[in-house]
Amino acid sequence: MVDQKDARQLSMFPEVSGDGSIPSISTMPDFDKALGNLIKMSDLGAFIQLNIQGLEKSYSLNLSDYPIPDDFIQLPQNYSPLNIHLFPLRLRNRIKKEIYDIRAFFNRGNSFKTSFGYFLFRSHFSEWKEFIQSHRKILVEYLSEKLGKGKYGQYYLTMLTEGYELIQTVSDITAPWDFKDNILLKNIEAERKSLAEKGTTIQSLKPTEIEFPFQLIVLKTIHIPMVLHLFLHQIQILSVFKSIHLDYLADREINTIEDIRRLIEGL
Repeated sequence: MVDQKDARQLSMFPEVSGDGSIPSISTMPDFDKALGNLIKMSDLGAFIQLNIQGLEKSYSLNLSDYPIPDDFIQLPQNYSPLNIHLFPLRLRNRIKKEIYDIRAFFNRGNSFKTSFGYFLFRSHFSEWKEFIQSHRKILVEYLSEKLGKGKYGQYYLTMLTEGYELIQTVSDITAPWDFKDNILLKNIEAERKSLAEKGTTIQSLKPTEIEFPFQLIVLKTIHIPMVLHLFLHQIQILSVFKSIHLDYLADREINTIEDIRRLIEGL
């Protein structure tokens, strides 16, 4: 028998547990009542955490994080790490507006807010499913229009070049690095493939190598798709359904939405 000692788990047999702090349901009637309340809650709705993935694309660059010899770079006194975004501010704000519009689905008529998301009433499940499908389609169509005809690739190239040029700006003449005058997407793609085949990581890069700056930036941006259709494929609007410990349901009656609201307010 393995004692997981996970606070999210309930102990059916607390007398054999080595941790007295693990919540438990000590009698079968308590278990039956808690399970009954859980079923009633499921009939009324579900706890949902909205998770929108794939839109925020950026990378951070802090040259102080790498074992670069002091005489290779000359950092200014006011140097601070960079957070470099794939898209310009105006486009990022437009994307944020789309996210706000998605969150605006939830209102007093179909849900109530909790500390980790929303309790969505069951009568609105189908509406919510159709809503997120339609808004993902709207978002993808908008981005396809704005980023098509090579614009996405140019944004990616600009983002990568910004970090690359920063390294070039602070590099000292003693550094053995060779900086490219004109970086093309095909150069980045070839370097990605080469680094992947060798199993190279940021930690294994050697600052004394000629290609260190380019390889560092390529690895820092490797999580960001280089082509539009792969970027669009990563966009997901997910409903993460959350559960509740049965221990919280053993000593109360759950029959209405107000009962659930009071339960959450008391946790």
